[in-house]
Amino acid sequence: ITPLTDRCYITLTQALKLDMGAAPAGPAGTGKTETVKDLGRALGLMVQVYNCSEEMTKETMEMVFLGLIQSGCWGCFDEFNRIAVEVLSVIATQVDTMEKALKEYRLDKTKTKFDFTPGKSIGLVASVGIFITMNPTYAGRTELPDNLKALFRSCAMVVPDFCLICENMLMSEGFKEAYSLSRKFTQLYDLNKDLLSKQMHYDWGMRAIKAVLRMSGKLKRGEPDLDEDSLLMRALRDFNKPKIITQDWPIISRVIEDLFPNCKADPKKDPKLEAAIKKVCKDTKMQEEEGFVLKCIQLAEILEVRHCCFIIGPAGSGKTQIWKTLASGMTEIGQEAAYEIINPKAFTSRELYGSYSKAGDWKDGIMSSVMRRMSKSMDKYARESILHRWMILDGDVDPDWIESMNSVMDDSKILTLVSQDRIELTSKMHILLEIGHLRTATPATVSRGGVLFVNETDIGFKPYWDSWLEEFTKETKNDIARGVFYFSYNSYLNDAAWEDLKSYAPVVPVVPLSCVQNLCKLLREFYFESSTRKEKEKQVPADFA
Repeated sequence: ITPLTDRCYITLTQALKLDMGAAPAGPAGTGKTETVKDLGRALGLMVQVYNCSEEMTKETMEMVFLGLIQSGCWGCFDEFNRIAVEVLSVIATQVDTMEKALKEYRLDKTKTKFDFTPGKSIGLVASVGIFITMNPTYAGRTELPDNLKALFRSCAMVVPDFCLICENMLMSEGFKEAYSLSRKFTQLYDLNKDLLSKQMHYDWGMRAIKAVLRMSGKLKRGEPDLDEDSLLMRALRDFNKPKIITQDWPIISRVIEDLFPNCKADPKKDPKLEAAIKKVCKDTKMQEEEGFVLKCIQLAEILEVRHCCFIIGPAGSGKTQIWKTLASGMTEIGQEAAYEIINPKAFTSRELYGSYSKAGDWKDGIMSSVMRRMSKSMDKYARESILHRWMILDGDVDPDWIESMNSVMDDSKILTLVSQDRIELTSKMHILLEIGHLRTATPATVSRGGVLFVNETDIGFKPYWDSWLEEFTKETKNDIARGVFYFSYNSYLNDAAWEDLKSYAPVVPVVPLSCVQNLCKLLREFYFESSTRKEKEKQVPADFA
């Protein structure tokens, strides 16, 4: 228990003693929800976590409060300030009624019933508690009304003592030198914040630390006799590499070398999966390019410790092919993978998560129905052989829809709907978000998922060119044209030529892969336009130019 947790426990229990609610507030990854859950667990009480959204109405909140009051459970309302202001005013009245009933019960133990709303008398279980957590300054948040603020005892959650937490977790994972390793770990993350460029997808907070420590424990159990410094160095290097941009990697690699001198640890490999990915590449007429295979392996490693992953990169960098190839590779080694693709930007929040009709009937949303089928093994997911169930969200991240998934993306792993339905994310399920950037995402969203960043140079357009040239040669059986094309490629499409092209400003943004795709199509058409073979061979260099 860190000093921050201790202070938070005291504040929460004082609030309960005063028959008030409690409101831990602070930045993402400081442990607001987890502290409430841990306290409830220590007292033997059930804690129900609800992810609040703009769709919540006074009727749905009334249903929640009725259930909590009569069962004596604790309710933890995440992102409480996302609820509309007009609804918050009604909630203030509802909470005030409950707190007055609790005060009356303390004075007279026979008063176990009270009128929650006029004419609706309900039983009261005194162990009930209402907790709200908030990220005050993030997008899409509203200011709480004063009459609601007065009903809750606030608790400021600041950045916890990472060093103490690291030491404790390393010991629990079986590390003997936990004290010195925890210092190195936190020192590396502090230096990363200062030395690396400011990227929206960089997160050096508590959730990122926990993921690396889980990976370290897995490596420790796999190779218990290996030096502990080398194990932690390998975890820090291999787990952070997928999210680092090309320009920053030399900096972080030097820092790791300085913190762990004379430590050498080769990356842990999965030869079976690597061979399967290469086979899939061959079967789908793609190149077994080293950078592409590495990205597939890195995605598999992230999914082992994180149930949610952002695949970030510019258009044409190969994001879609990475997860599709990995899914096929896993199926190849006997771990069948199935997935559903959704474009969240094509729907409203009500269409994604479900809503009530005017008649009061609940209609499931697209995302909630897909998650329900995966979670409860319905339809095509009924087969036990499907070990990996992925929900692919292919579209820009927007706080309007992504914030409603906060409880799914964190350790709660539960999608809470306005209908009070709760859909659990099972161990077989993963959420992959394929996006171009995280500029519009809040830190609360960024910290909740692993990141695979695909740089433009990681894969590039060379594999596409090689695949097209192979198919072209098979079709035309003309080795001379192949040789000329290959020579022309090295002359016209080298790095210097691309740098020169970047100096021109196109009317619309163009990605390099798109240019090469168009070039290949034009070359093929020009080639087949020529009437004789000799004429074709003479025309090839001119066509390329």
